[in-house]
Parts: sequence; structure tokens; C-alpha cells
Amino acid sequence: MSGGNPAISQTAIRCLEVLQAVSDHGRANSRKGLALKDVVEKTGFNSSTAYRYLQTLEQYGLLQKDASGLYKLGLKVVELYHAFTDGNDLRQVAYEHMLALSKETEETVYLGILDGLEVFYIERVDSPLPIRPHTQIGGRNKLYCTGLGKAILSQRPDLLNRIIDVGLEPLTANTITDPERLIAQLQECQVRGFALDDMENESEVRCVAAPLFNERRQVTAALSISGPASRMPIDRLVDDLGPKVQVTAQHISKMLGYIDA
Repeated sequence: MSGGNPAISQTAIRCLEVLQAVSDHGRANSRKGLALKDVVEKTGFNSSTAYRYLQTLEQYGLLQKDASGLYKLGLKVVELYHAFTDGNDLRQVAYEHMLALSKETEETVYLGILDGLEVFYIERVDSPLPIRPHTQIGGRNKLYCTGLGKAILSQRPDLLNRIIDVGLEPLTANTITDPERLIAQLQECQVRGFALDDMENESEVRCVAAPLFNERRQVTAALSISGPASRMPIDRLVDDLGPKVQVTAQHISKMLGYIDA
């Protein structure tokens, strides 16, 4: 049994040990399921404890129980695997393009993916200039008030009603809180190929972003250029940086397997 660090949840560790036991058994036995009594034997837990952890893992889709009562890995594992591989492939493909775009513009370039109703930042190339944005890799922001988020949202109308239902909370004085105005901006983004964040998420920070398409013609990620408003007036975003981030996003999309019809 794992131990030593009191900050680590022993319950979570035990639950993961059950998951590992089922996974190991499946690999060694042509994906055959594992019975409760076998889980007890492999983990050393008593029957009631092992059953409780099995139920928890089944509830979250990490395990599934067949008609004979044997446990196998569930569909959630497949979902997590694809999320991991897609995210890593994306970062690998995008990074050199991000370096080139940051060098060309001398601004910070971000890569973000869709996570629920938020954008999750998975990569960043910093501006060489001393004043620059501070969003960290691993940070999250709303879709409706960021360049990355609006670039994704412009191609994902299925998410729009959910976001509007939750409410457009103002983060700055410039945050768009009127649904009709937001819809109009997203339609404009569809036409020109990039989205703007005019100090809507952070005061004195502007951003321009373009969606990234995968081989299934889906948009679950975006690329952005971000910087202080003093260096990034709206006309620079629209006339210069917007077309640049759009072209770079198109190159990355093609490398991800996207074929423009």
C-alpha cells in the first residue's frame, strides 16, 4: 500500500489500486474481466471495501461490469486516452509554429483547448518584451470573454445556449454581457476567421485568436496572440495580428489532418 505523504488521499490511492488491478488483469488475460473475489485477492482489501471502490469506479465510467459480474475498463478510460493523445499531439504540432509567430510579432502566443464551458491553456510562448500577459499554462478562462474562447465558440453553436443560460458574468468593464451582442461578434468571427478580446477578460490586455480544426473538421482548440492594450490597438489586431494568427492556425490545422473543402 502507498503511503508517507499525509496530504495524499489514501481513499483515492486505494480506489486507483483497484482500477490498476483490473487494468493489469485485462492486459494479461486478453481483456477478460475481473471478479470481486479476485480484486480482493489482488489488493488485500476486504470484500465490502473492494466492492465500494468498484461501485465508485463504475459510477464514473472508469470500470464497467458485464452480465457475468466481471469488471473491465470502462468507456471513460477511452475518453481520457483520446483527450491525452489529442492534447499532446496538438502541442507537439503547434509549438514550432507558436515560436515562429511569437518571434514575428514579439507578442505572447497561447494555445488553449475546450474543457467544458471553459478554455484550458496548454501551451504558451512568451513575448520577449518586459510587459506581457500572465495567464499560466494550466490556467482556465471563460469562453465568452476571451479570444481563444470566442474563436472556439464561433465554431461550436452547440455550446452557446448553455453559456447564455449560465449567464454572461462581467469580468471587466468591457465584458460582453448581452447575448445578442455576443452572437453578433461570433458571427463576425466566422466571417473573418478570427476573434477579438478587447480587454474583456483582463483590463488593459487585448487578444486575437483563431480556431484550430482537427481531421474530423471539429474545433476543440484555438491559437491566440495576446499583449498589453498599449501595444495592441484594435486596428493592429484586425489588420495585422488577426490575419497572422489565422494563417498560422490554418497551417496547424492542416498538420492535424484538417482538409478544407
